[in-house]
Amino acid sequence: MDEKGRLVCCVNGSSHSARAVELSCLLAPVLGLELTFALVNQTRPASGHSDIRSWSDEEARHILDTCLTYARAKGLRKAYAKKIEAAGISTAILEYAHEQKVLHIVVGTGNPPFIGRLLMGSVSEAIVARAPCSVTIAR
Repeated sequence: MDEKGRLVCCVNGSSHSARAVELSCLLAPVLGLELTFALVNQTRPASGHSDIRSWSDEEARHILDTCLTYARAKGLRKAYAKKIEAAGISTAILEYAHEQKVLHIVVGTGNPPFIGRLLMGSVSEAIVARAPCSVTIAR
């Protein structure tokens, strides 16, 4: 990648993520930013065994390849994919954004029930609250 600014689109294969992909493909060229699709393959410890991941390598690659195919169909020649393995999704995205000097993040969101937000928190809310750059929420 050259030294152009970056827009990161957080993806996970959900319908909310698909909306974020669509919006990112519209925003990146307008803002003059390169587009990177970032998938955090969440890891969880498995007592004495290898960490459990949300997706297999093939599933993660399929999600990212689908995003890249969509972007290229929309005319974006410079679109990239990044798979990150981490325990915390929002923390991983925020660390990546900081390290890569990302200028804009797009994340999808649903409408989790109130009790779900209280118990688990919301990835999109955490990103908005702590991002080092502008954030767009896609619904």
